[in-house]
Amino acid sequence: MDDNEKHALDVVRARLFQRYPDLEPEIVEDLIAATLDRFDGCRVRDFVPLLIERATTRTLDATYSRTPAPPEPIRTSELPATAHAEPAAPAVISSGRVRGVRGAFARRSPRLS
Repeated sequence: MDDNEKHALDVVRARLFQRYPDLEPEIVEDLIAATLDRFDGCRVRDFVPLLIERATTRTLDATYSRTPAPPEPIRTSELPATAHAEPAAPAVISSGRVRGVRGAFARRSPRLS
């Protein structure tokens, strides 16, 4: 691990401590170390700090997230009862042939005519 990667991991560590202030630092440190072990032997190391931050954040969010309290129900007054109107009469098709729903509402392309 070179100096750039160590510095990037320190930045990741600081961001995770800020994001999860309620957690003990040892928990975050252990998770970073465990995630870092997964990338041992990788030849390309440029994205390792980013991948560690994402994996650690995903694990911490899934493990230590608190479910928000359900919102209080909104209390409203009852609506007055209204008389329902008669349903409208079904539409009558004026042409001799009956088209299905697709044919009645489909847009016609000038190329298809």
